[in-house]
Amino acid sequence: MSNLKNSFINNTYKIKHFIETTSFCDLYTAIDQTSSKLVNISIYNASKIARDDLDKEGNLKEIGFLGLGIDGFPKLIGFGEFSHELERYRYIATEFISGESVMDRMKRQGPLDEFDALLVAQKISEIAQNLHNRERPILLNGLSLDNILFDMSDKSESIKLRNLINVRFFDDDFKYTYVDGIQASLLATESFNNVFTPKTDQFNIGALLYQMMTGVLPWYEDTRIDLKNKNAIESHLDNRTKRLHFSGVFDEHLQSVIEKSLHADSEERFRTIGDLNKHLKREKLLISQQEKPKTIKVKIGNGFNDIAGMEELKNQLNTQVLDVLKRPEHFKKYGVTIPNGMLLYGPPGCGKSFISEKFCEEAGFNFFLIKPSDLSSIYVSGGEDKIGQLFKEAENNAPTVICFDEVDAIMPKRTNDANQSISARVNEFLAQLNKCSERGIFVIATTNKPELIDEAMLRTGRLEIKIYISPPDKSARAQLFELYLKNRHCELEIDFNKLADLTENVVASDVEFIVNNASHKAAMMDVRISMDLLIDVISHFTPSVSKTSIEAYSLEHQKFSNPSVPKITPIGFKRN
Repeated sequence: MSNLKNSFINNTYKIKHFIETTSFCDLYTAIDQTSSKLVNISIYNASKIARDDLDKEGNLKEIGFLGLGIDGFPKLIGFGEFSHELERYRYIATEFISGESVMDRMKRQGPLDEFDALLVAQKISEIAQNLHNRERPILLNGLSLDNILFDMSDKSESIKLRNLINVRFFDDDFKYTYVDGIQASLLATESFNNVFTPKTDQFNIGALLYQMMTGVLPWYEDTRIDLKNKNAIESHLDNRTKRLHFSGVFDEHLQSVIEKSLHADSEERFRTIGDLNKHLKREKLLISQQEKPKTIKVKIGNGFNDIAGMEELKNQLNTQVLDVLKRPEHFKKYGVTIPNGMLLYGPPGCGKSFISEKFCEEAGFNFFLIKPSDLSSIYVSGGEDKIGQLFKEAENNAPTVICFDEVDAIMPKRTNDANQSISARVNEFLAQLNKCSERGIFVIATTNKPELIDEAMLRTGRLEIKIYISPPDKSARAQLFELYLKNRHCELEIDFNKLADLTENVVASDVEFIVNNASHKAAMMDVRISMDLLIDVISHFTPSVSKTSIEAYSLEHQKFSNPSVPKITPIGFKRN
């Protein structure tokens, strides 16, 4: 429809700004003339509304669900009909939400990190659980990342849902051909037999979590599948027999949770959405895990030989850090500092966690890799005990390297209105980090968001060395392609330099994705991986980190850069 900016709807709402067009409506902001407040307006072309989307009174079913006042649904302000340019339209006005959809954020920043993705999945699970437990149960029946909003209206972000066009009562007659705005990969297998239950919502949440963390749909396919094309559906369901690809962003527990929630047999999924949520929060575990992290005795591997390119970085780590750690007594004679910890920061997908692991292999020290979920949610008390236990075990197994992945979620800035448990945990970290080298502990922290880390963590005696991990340059990209294509069923003439030329601004994880995607296509066609195939994948690929984001990270680099090793009292590692 034509842009309605500055138009009036029934003398009640004055349209202010166009937001976007979805597959079933146009979204605007408007001024409610009765209250002078901003509202969100969803506008539907009356002639294109499907009969199954209307209730017995002829109103959109979405209106009835919004009127229930369910937590996580936007508040209903008003609804009605109007005419514009000889067309009839229907509208729904809801409370104004200042924010962006999960999909829009991912378009700007790339896939969400584990911490943010889990918070979204947990909130959707809570909403779904409340719907399922009502006297007359309600099903979501299919959400996309466009339906999920980060609401930034208050001091802290919250999650709200919008355009609830697929929501229905459990006892409603609902068919998969009624589904709007959802790709086939987000729908449970039984949905294509027109079976919708609480376990189909569970599948949907698991698929969304996978998409949030990888940037692609489960069983990735190039084009949107027409849900009315039975042959396309059959082909898609055949594709689901292949095992999902899980990258290094998933630990064993989270991978198992997603695989269980996406099981083709609904009976093999979690018993309830609430049960799924407990596993997402790690209140329950699918795999055998102890409360404390497991020690990996002297990490064995190829060390820096596995890192493609980045010669300047490897030289910096060797001269500034590793050499000093390996020969503390030698450097002590010269008054050279024994470093306490370092921060690796930069755009997502550049290999910060991988570099940390290879650093430990190069050093030959014991190694702990700690993710935010290993210490429970920052909103749950009791994390201080786990922190103390971690450092105590590291000291008992010295020399030890502890790597904190996504440290901004573990050690966030303390503010005046911060949750008390957050402040307590950060304080415990400060105490444990302070001169931990005296106890034979070296700390590595990785982050995509250095500006969110509590500043006290970056002071002398804690995370003293700050190293920027930039996107790979042309030489590194060529070596990455060579590394990822090694031992695959390739044609002989692969021009790695040309592939590097075609992938400016991509990060290391993007290169891996491109190679995996090309490999999958070659396997489906039963041919060798060729230059033409790789180039075709690249031509349809959008880098996960935008050029604008990379430039922003470069500015942060100037702020956090610290090329010299701080001067503190030299203390060597204790050795058993």
